[in-house]
Amino acid sequence: MQIVDKQTLRIPTILSIALIIFSTNIYLFYSNFRENEFYLYLRNNAITIEKMIVNKGISGEYIMMMDDMKENIYTKEQFVIYDSTGTIIFKSRYAIPHLTAARKREVFSRELEFKKDGYERTIFLSRNNKFKKLLIIEAAGFDLSGFNKQRNLLYILILNSVTLITIITLTTRYFIRKDLRPIGVIAKRMKRISSKNLQQRIPESNLDNEIGQMAHTFNDLLDRLDESYTQQRNFVSYVTHELRTPLSILLGNAQVTLMKDRTAEEYKHTVENFQYDINNMISLVNSLLELARMNADAQSVPFYEVRIDEVLWGASDIVKKNQANYYINIEFEEIPENDEAMIVSGNAELLILVFRNLMENACKYSINQKVLVKIYSQNEKIILEFIDEGVGMTSSEMEHIFDPFYRNEKTKEISGHGIGLPLTKRILEIHSGNIRVQSTEGVGSIFTVELPTK
Repeated sequence: MQIVDKQTLRIPTILSIALIIFSTNIYLFYSNFRENEFYLYLRNNAITIEKMIVNKGISGEYIMMMDDMKENIYTKEQFVIYDSTGTIIFKSRYAIPHLTAARKREVFSRELEFKKDGYERTIFLSRNNKFKKLLIIEAAGFDLSGFNKQRNLLYILILNSVTLITIITLTTRYFIRKDLRPIGVIAKRMKRISSKNLQQRIPESNLDNEIGQMAHTFNDLLDRLDESYTQQRNFVSYVTHELRTPLSILLGNAQVTLMKDRTAEEYKHTVENFQYDINNMISLVNSLLELARMNADAQSVPFYEVRIDEVLWGASDIVKKNQANYYINIEFEEIPENDEAMIVSGNAELLILVFRNLMENACKYSINQKVLVKIYSQNEKIILEFIDEGVGMTSSEMEHIFDPFYRNEKTKEISGHGIGLPLTKRILEIHSGNIRVQSTEGVGSIFTVELPTK
């Protein structure tokens, strides 16, 4: 069952039950009120007749004659007056006495109210102060006017309840269909979205309600899926392109070597070239795997408290060990007052990789193979500047340096794969940090890294 049909049944049903309970209470309250009012009316009329007969001495025949002549909306009112022993003193026309021995005993303790032969009857005691008599009075009647009003009230309640339930059902269905219509639009749009058109988005008509928020969440999910799919597609394309070149070189060298017999020295030289190319391929594959892992398993990277200055010195030692001719100068712009100013939440191994890439790139692309690293704390951030005196970049080149496998035309002859900076940026994003670059062609570049301390 669809939500529209389910809610159309559920909400009116709940309201109908509440309305039925409310209408029933009104009807029962009025029925009880009418009954009490009619019994009071009978008692008052019975006492009036009792005073006319006992106090005024008016004959019963005259009373019955007056009763026959009057127009009364209450049909066939009946009165019987007894003395204390139960002997009838007066009985109106058509009256049938219902004072039994049991009722006579009971009436001395309480007033009796009951229904008999379609009449509402009451038996009660009346004390005549003038003649010091205790009388028993029985009064009966049929409340035609009251029953007509009660029946009309019942019809009104039923008619209004049915009308109201119908209106509630129709309006509920209309507004539910209206409110849920965007979900149908979202479902149809989602069916049309596939891996070939991940750029499509769901319309976000109103972000103030749950459906608008859901559409916004879906669009965010599609953004992430689109980004992930694009990265995966580009990654496969980059890997295919980058691995094809060294493999082609290896194959070509092997074919050339096998074309004729060569000396042992020539074979040794060829094998050394193979070893160099294979090492480059291993380095490329390792970098590719590290970049893929950062894109796929970023959420599983363990974080803990890390001192940035210690990580920076550790990265510097690794770079110097691998390249003894590289010169790295680390300067503190200002000495922090407490150790917490140098602590961030992160992964030391990944941050070492970031700083290594930036130091190696600065030294590799600098004529003097030198890099100056400045570190300072500002506004709950640790800021590191990697300054080189290299070839520099133009503004158009700076727009692409964080794209995977991008190589500057001026640095094509320098070994590299174009993965270090994209990997560096991705690691910093995982650490809620960022990196930006300033560069002047022919002068050098400054890579600035910001990491939050809290």
